[in-house]
Parts: sequence; C-alpha cells; structure tokens
Amino acid sequence: MVLLTLILTNIIWVGYSLTEGIREGFYWNYENKNKRVCDFDINPIFNLQRFLVLLVTGGLLVFTLGYFSLFSLACMILMFPFFHNGTYYYTRNKLDINFYPKRWTDESKTFPPFSALTTYKRRTFAMSVGFLLQIFIYLFLL
Repeated sequence: MVLLTLILTNIIWVGYSLTEGIREGFYWNYENKNKRVCDFDINPIFNLQRFLVLLVTGGLLVFTLGYFSLFSLACMILMFPFFHNGTYYYTRNKLDINFYPKRWTDESKTFPPFSALTTYKRRTFAMSVGFLLQIFIYLFLL
C-alpha cells in the first residue's frame, strides 16, 4: 500500500509538472505576442497554485503514510523543474521556432537569479537526486 501510494502521488506530480510546463508555454507565448501591455506579475499566482497542489499532495501522503512521507515532498520539489521546464521549453519551441532551439535541454536566461536549477545538467541532477532519495526513503524510513 505504501509503495502504491508513493508511485501514484509521483505519477500525479509528474503529470502536473508536465501540464504546468505546457500551460505556461502557451501563456508566455501569447503574452509576448500580445500588443496590449500588462504590468501584472502572474508568477506569484503560478507559485501559489503549485503550493496548493503540493499542500494537497502532502496532506494525502501524511494522511495515508504518516509524517515521514513529508520527505517525499521535498524530493518531489526537486523533480519539478526537470519536467516543468523541459515541457515549457519544448512547448515554446513548438509554438515559435525562434524560442529555445534546444527544446527540452535548453535553459532560460530570464529565470530569477536565486533559481539554481536553470541549466539542463542541474535540473537532471536534481531530478535524479529526488528520485533516488524517494527510493531510499521507501526502503529505509517507511
């Protein structure tokens, strides 16, 4: 039951990460093409939405597996940029060939400077660490 819960929550989280990347790719593509100027910063709304999904996912994990499963949430946070950014770059490239020519493996120069997971190698490393830590958590802590 524990393994099934962890696998299902990870599949849901990866699916959410992929769809978030696609949605933001469409949003920023049409935002950049729009002639109307809007000074509203949508990024806090995106982050709030991610936090709420993570909160519900964490609640589900704690309810079914206990408080040790919160370590799994930290691992899922490490995995998010790999899937989200990859689909974001791929989507933007599909919508406009001039953006992100390397597609999934590209990197953005417009991300905030405190974001350490902007390069493909760092995103891949963080995803690998998150995945391996979840296996470790399942085998030794739960």
